[in-house]
Amino acid sequence: MTWDAVGALDDALAETRALLTPLDLGVWSRLAVITLFAGLSAPQTPTVSVDAPPNAVINVAQAVTTAEIRLAVAAIGVTVVVVATVAAALGAVMEFVLVAAARSQVVRIAAPFRAHLAAGLRLLAFRIVIVGCGLVASALVASPIGAALAFDQAWWLLALVVTLPLGVVVGVGAALASEFTTAFVVPLMAADGCGVREGWRRLSPVVRADWQEFAVYVLVKAVLLFGASIAVGFCVAVIVVPFGAGALLAGAVSGGGAAVLAVTGVVGVVAVAAVSVVSMTFLRYHSLLVLDRSAVAFALR
Repeated sequence: MTWDAVGALDDALAETRALLTPLDLGVWSRLAVITLFAGLSAPQTPTVSVDAPPNAVINVAQAVTTAEIRLAVAAIGVTVVVVATVAAALGAVMEFVLVAAARSQVVRIAAPFRAHLAAGLRLLAFRIVIVGCGLVASALVASPIGAALAFDQAWWLLALVVTLPLGVVVGVGAALASEFTTAFVVPLMAADGCGVREGWRRLSPVVRADWQEFAVYVLVKAVLLFGASIAVGFCVAVIVVPFGAGALLAGAVSGGGAAVLAVTGVVGVVAVAAVSVVSMTFLRYHSLLVLDRSAVAFALR
């Protein structure tokens, strides 16, 4: 007996190769945009620290009033919330765009985006609920620890006997709900025009009946995600780090270091984007093929 998640690996590789070859810059560029929002997380932005003289800090603190500080903090907070919401909305709609590209093997952005905008916003609302569940799970674990530190009383940690297992259950449940929604419910919504709840009503009986198949899928997906993260990290280590160090060294000796560093940055971004495109395309085909092999009424094509 071959598990669906294992048997779908070869087919997913073949589908990925068919979509990405022969090399078409337009296809790869559009997929890079799609996976930027719907795919793997972008590399962390490096932080830069600047040491300021103590007197400068004191002068700035004296010149800025409390009201101005509060206004600045509020403005920054609102900006962060707006940007995060827009990015999350784009990511939710792009999930449908990626599914449409995988099923049709025609990579477009504008038309599928308009067609699935409403469905993407419904997915966004569901994801907000999932994020809330994740915050609850974190709070269940952090609250006893915070109380023990705040009140300097270790007996608060006894609450972890209850809150830690509960937090793990809520967190794992939220993570599985998020993964299954993206991997299986989104294709059902895209194929039949149904909502998130209707998609789950169609999926949940099959998950309960064939829970072993979906458990194996989770394990295989975890291994695939680990492999994808290793590939992205390898690109950063092999391309960005050596060339970046060489550029910085060249900059200390000559004025051409900035140009070398710029070229290195471009090469690094392109390499990471290429790995992300291949990884996300393969992962999405894998989940679609697992859904196609299941008892759910769905066909890849």
